[in-house]
Amino acid sequence: MSLAYIPAFAVVFVILMSLSPTGTPSVEDGIEYQANHNISSSNKKKSTVKNKQETSFKAQYAESSDYQAIFNYIKSTFKSIGSEDAQQISDYLVHYGKENDVDPKFAAALIARESAFKKDAVSSTGAKGLGQIKDFNYKSLKIDDPFNIKQNVSGTTAYIKEMFRNWENIDAKEEDQSKKRSSLQKMKLSLASYYKGFTAVKNDNEKLDSKTSNYVNDILAYYEDIKSFSKESFSD
Repeated sequence: MSLAYIPAFAVVFVILMSLSPTGTPSVEDGIEYQANHNISSSNKKKSTVKNKQETSFKAQYAESSDYQAIFNYIKSTFKSIGSEDAQQISDYLVHYGKENDVDPKFAAALIARESAFKKDAVSSTGAKGLGQIKDFNYKSLKIDDPFNIKQNVSGTTAYIKEMFRNWENIDAKEEDQSKKRSSLQKMKLSLASYYKGFTAVKNDNEKLDSKTSNYVNDILAYYEDIKSFSKESFSD
């Protein structure tokens, strides 16, 4: 007789007999095996669906103009960055920009210069992640994993805000109005401090060496590029 005509339950029964220690499985054993097999398959399917859901990032600020400008800038200029990473970076930049009162496009420009939006970037000096943050800053910036997009964007935004606040505090103590710094000057000094350290920039009497000056100018150029994307319309 051809095996094609043997009922499916009979095949299961034969397999169970060969696997059973006694060689005499009951009908209940066969039903239990089939039920367990179905449950296992169902669980695998549910697990697969769950994993897909867990890896699908839903941007909270996807409709905002800042998000759109940053996301489209990343996808158009840094083509090696995956869409989901670009979504997370853009979303967290808007979120932590609001939280720290920092223009998210400005923080995005800093990250563009520091890591080209590569979340796993590591410099020759050991700086890590999107904002190239050093190990000794992790605790104060609440970073456990520098390669985690959320943590690094949070830390980067908070740190540039701290540098800007340092220069605002100094400016607030300046009694001579003619010596007060413009917003652009404080922005440049904040970027220089992010790169070189606040104390170092202050001790140099705010005079930037050519390397630091180029770093600052690069970020300002990126900033202008990102802002231009606010006026353009793109589709993902």
